[in-house]
Amino acid sequence: MAFLDWIAFIFGILGVVLTIRQNTFCWPISLVGVIASLIAFFQQRLYGDAALQIVFLIYGFYGWHQWFKAEKSSFIISTIPTKFLLLLLLFSIILFFGIYYVLIAFKGDKVLLDAVLTTLSLATTFMMIKKWIENWLFWVAIDLAYVGLYVSKQMYLFAVLYLIFSAVALAGFFEWKKVLKK
Repeated sequence: MAFLDWIAFIFGILGVVLTIRQNTFCWPISLVGVIASLIAFFQQRLYGDAALQIVFLIYGFYGWHQWFKAEKSSFIISTIPTKFLLLLLLFSIILFFGIYYVLIAFKGDKVLLDAVLTTLSLATTFMMIKKWIENWLFWVAIDLAYVGLYVSKQMYLFAVLYLIFSAVALAGFFEWKKVLKK
């Protein structure tokens, strides 16, 4: 296992734990893991995952800015507003087809699963930035699916990482649910 795999592993877990605690430093910590993951996924020809890491870099800076700004105002955990459900679904369907065909053009590996998981990850990260509690439940399912993908690619450390992410996401849901009830 490569050094970068371990960097992605350690910083990925730290980032998610800090996210659960609503600590603004979750964003810069996660960015280190994102960069390491970007390189690893590119080397494995998981171009959707690699591109997702580039978007995570952008989201990371945006999320960091949003959460930092929110420390000075009210930015609380909430449920996803109903009006956003249909928009998010429509956006995800359109995005999926775009990603799918780009991955085919680049001769990616595991194209269908890579496109689905990339699309869902983008939508769910947006939900996390907005502090919509449902993001954690989506992450549980997405991360479990990634476990299967990474096992099929013999990327076992990433498979373990995403199994841990799934368990931590479930814990995150229950932790944010306690905060939401208050």
